[in-house]
Formats: sequence, C-alpha cells, structure tokens
Amino acid sequence: MDVSIKLTRISELSESDRTEVRALALAVYPPEVAATWPGRHLEWASFEWCVRVWGSDGELASYAGLLLREGTHDMRSVLLGGVGGVATHPAARRRGYAEKGLRMAVEFFRENPKIAFALLVCEENLIPYYTRLGWQKFGGELIVRQHGEPGVFTFNCVMTLGIASEAPLVGTIDLRGPPW
Repeated sequence: MDVSIKLTRISELSESDRTEVRALALAVYPPEVAATWPGRHLEWASFEWCVRVWGSDGELASYAGLLLREGTHDMRSVLLGGVGGVATHPAARRRGYAEKGLRMAVEFFRENPKIAFALLVCEENLIPYYTRLGWQKFGGELIVRQHGEPGVFTFNCVMTLGIASEAPLVGTIDLRGPPW
C-alpha cells in the first residue's frame, strides 16, 4: 500500500477517524508527557480542517490541524492560514510523512487567493525543519487572546509562509483569538 493523504473538515471525521487521531495523539503525547507539557494551561484554537497521512502499512502516521482566521498584520486586516497540532507517530518519523501533510496544507491555502500568509508556532528546535520546507522565522510580535484578553505570545517561536503575499518577518500580527 502506498502512502495516503487526506484533507478533511474536522466536523466530517467519523467516530473511527476520531479514534485513530486520538490513538496517534496518545502515541506522540503519552499521559505522562501531556501532564507536564508547559503549554497545557494555555487556551488553544480549535481546528476546522485536518490533513492525515497514512503510512504504507495503512496506519495513521501523521496529522496536522488547519484553520482560517481573520487577523491583522500591522493593523491591516488579513486572512491567515493556520497550521498546528502537527504530530507524527514516533515509529513513523523521518520518513517524510509530516512534510507530505504540510505540503498538502499549503496547497489547500494556496487554493484560496484571499489567504495572505500561513502561520504556525513551534519549539525552537523545530525551526530548521520548517525552514527547510520554506517557512521563515517571524521576528515581530504575535498578539493572541487568552480567555478573551489580548497579550503577547511568548510560549513558542512563530513562523510564517507566504501564500497570496510575502510572508511577514517583522511587525505585529494579531490573531484576534487564541493561538493554534
């Protein structure tokens, strides 16, 4: 069996799809890891779409959540494509599954000419990985909402990727909601 990739609305996932995604999340973030993760107390956005990648063995190997959101860059309204929750099963890493999923996510964003750029947040050690895929580190300020209150996001690094316009590298991006 070849690698299989599918883009799906979260609302259209079947119960067996959801079970499969939960099993992947448990493999990537077992309870003892999730219980000590520093971001566990933050409010995170819900995804509207997801990209799932199955390995040649037919098992779900990788997942990425996607959303579209109106935000601003330097006070100018923009439509953002968000990528988050990227996870690859530990036994399936270093085989290009996440890359395939991320490429499909970017294709999805590029099909909508109103999306100015894509944005993701990641740990510092993942910057070289995302840089290889064309993402750039954003050196400006990211404003998010936590329980309705605006504040500067300092938990993770911010990366952007141009879609309909150049990816901003400086300035202020306001997500007008929680991070993803």
